[in-house]
Amino acid sequence: MAQPDTAVCSIYAELLSNIRQVSVRATLLSPSDATTKAEILDDGRRIQIQHQGEVRSLGLPATVLVRSTIPIPENSSQDLTWRLPVPATETQLTRFSAENQSVPWSSTDLEVGSSICCRHCNYNIVQRGRIKSWKDLPSENWAEMMEFWHCHKPHDHEPHDGENLSKRGYGANSAITAQPEVGFVDLTSFMFSESDCDGLSFSRPDSDASFDASKEAIDATDPVRPLRISCKTCRAEIGIYNALAASITLFKWQPL
Repeated sequence: MAQPDTAVCSIYAELLSNIRQVSVRATLLSPSDATTKAEILDDGRRIQIQHQGEVRSLGLPATVLVRSTIPIPENSSQDLTWRLPVPATETQLTRFSAENQSVPWSSTDLEVGSSICCRHCNYNIVQRGRIKSWKDLPSENWAEMMEFWHCHKPHDHEPHDGENLSKRGYGANSAITAQPEVGFVDLTSFMFSESDCDGLSFSRPDSDASFDASKEAIDATDPVRPLRISCKTCRAEIGIYNALAASITLFKWQPL
C-alpha cells in the first residue's frame, strides 16, 4: 500500500472472476496530468503507474491479456479505474476472489459508537458515540452482479423494491453517498458525513490555503474536484473529500 505523502496514494486490484476481468483503481494525491502514465508489465502480471515523477507498481491477482500502456481517462481525476480482461485459460481464478480475502477493519470488527483518531496526534476526528451504524461498502464485483440482476430481473409484483434499495444506499442507479451517524468501510478507507467529523482542514490540491469546511475550500470553477483533508492539530494529510458523494474519506493507514 502506498504512503499518504506520495503522489500515488494507493493502488488496489480486484479479480472479478464471474466476468473474467481484473478491476484496478488508483488514487492520486493530485489530479492526473501529462505526467500520468499506466502500463502492464511482466507478461500481464503487474501494473505500473507514474505520476509527477513517482513510479508505483502492484502485482495483479490474475494474469491479464493487456501487455502495453493503458489509457488514462481524458477527464482529469484523482481516481483512475480500469477493467482488464483475463484469459479463459486461468483455471484457479476463484482462489483470488476478493470475497475470500481478509479485509482489515470490516464493519463487523468495529463497535457502534467507536471513535476514530488521528494516528499522528491522537486527536478524536470522529467522537465516541457519534457513529450509530457501520456498513461495508460493496465491492465492484457486487456492483457488477447487481447491475446484471437489475437488467435481467424477472417480472414481479414488488414495485417498491428498487425504492427500498435506494434508501439503503445500494440502488443500482444510485451512487453511495455519506449518511449522518453511519460509518462506511471498504478495503482501504472509511467514509463519513462531514457533520460527524471534527478537527479537519480542507485544501485544494494546487493550493496551500486551508479551510475549516469543505464548502469554503471548493473551487467554484471546478466544484466536483476532490479536496485534500488534513488533521487540523498536527497537519498530517489523512484523507480526501469527495464532492460528488459529499463524503469524508479517511485512509485506513492514517486513523486509529
